[in-house]
Amino acid sequence: MIRPVGAASTIVSMRRRLALVLVVALAVPALALAADTDPKRQINAADQRKASSIVLKRSDFVAGWRKTASTPDTGSDYDCPGYSPDQSDLTLTGDVQADFVAAQGFPTISSTANVYKTRGQAATAWARSDKPALAPCAAKVLKQEIEKDGGKVTIGRAGKIAFPKLAPRTSAYRISFKVAMTNAGQTSTVPFTVHLVVLGHGRGDVTLLTFALGDGIPQAELRAFAKLTASRLAAAKL
Repeated sequence: MIRPVGAASTIVSMRRRLALVLVVALAVPALALAADTDPKRQINAADQRKASSIVLKRSDFVAGWRKTASTPDTGSDYDCPGYSPDQSDLTLTGDVQADFVAAQGFPTISSTANVYKTRGQAATAWARSDKPALAPCAAKVLKQEIEKDGGKVTIGRAGKIAFPKLAPRTSAYRISFKVAMTNAGQTSTVPFTVHLVVLGHGRGDVTLLTFALGDGIPQAELRAFAKLTASRLAAAKL
C-alpha cells in the first residue's frame, strides 16, 4: 500500500491550482496521448465489468487516500511532431478509469483499463503508441497546461525507465520537472515526478499514472501497484 508524502510548505498556496491543471494535462489515457483520432467505442457490459475488475480500488490504499471523480477526456489534440498515433480503425469495448489522491493533494495515482474488440487490435494499439516519443510528448502537454495557469515549467528528464516485465506487454516512463509559481509576490520552485507504467495482456491495456513531489512515488510502491494490477489483468482472461 502506498503512503502519502507530506506536502512541502512552499507549495501550500499553489497546490489546488496545480492539481487542477495536472488533472487536465494528464487525463488522456497514456497510450492515446496526443492521438489525432481516438478508437471507436462499442462498450459492452461484459468487457466493462472486466475493465472495472482490473483498476485500483480504494481498499488498495492506506488511510488518508480518497477516490476522486475521473476527469473526462476533453478531446484536445496536442501538437507533438513524431508522435500522433491514429487509432480510429480500432474499437474499445471496455474503458474504466479510477483516480485517487492523498489527503494533502499529493501524490495522485490514476488507474485506467482499456479493453479492445480483439487481441490483434490491442497489439496494434500498443505497437502504434509505445514509442520513445511518448514521454517527451507527455512532458510537452504537461508544460503547456501548467503554463496556461501562470506557472513556469522546466523539464528535466522524460523517457523510458527499466521496469520488471509483469505482463506480456510492459513499458514504464518517467518525467521529472520543476514548477515555479508566484503567489503574493513570492516565487516558489518545486520539483515533481510523473511515473507512467503501461501493461498489456490479451485484449487489455492498463495504465498507471502517478504524480508526486520530488523523486515521485517510491519504486517499491510503484512496482507493488503494477504487480497487483498485472495480476488482475491476467485474471480477467482477456
